[in-house]
Amino acid sequence: MEIKILKKEDGYVKLNIRGTDPHTLFNLLRVQLLSDPEVDFAGYWRNESFYESIIFQVRLKDESKDPIEVIKLALENIRKQTEEFIKVSKEKLS
Repeated sequence: MEIKILKKEDGYVKLNIRGTDPHTLFNLLRVQLLSDPEVDFAGYWRNESFYESIIFQVRLKDESKDPIEVIKLALENIRKQTEEFIKVSKEKLS
């Protein structure tokens, strides 16, 4: 996977992401970000072929905050939820 920051300014970031399944992971990230009251907008669209490259954007309500840090927090929350799901699934499906 390759991630390039196309634009970063106060409270906003635009990323180009290549080499991964775009819809599954990035829709999950988008939903997680939108559950954060600090996030004004989170979304993605295809650039070139949908399976080659996407553009992912995040805009925060408070422009003094770093959108990269908000993305990292959202990813950490997804990781924790995934670990909990795996744990419960293993217990219940054993």
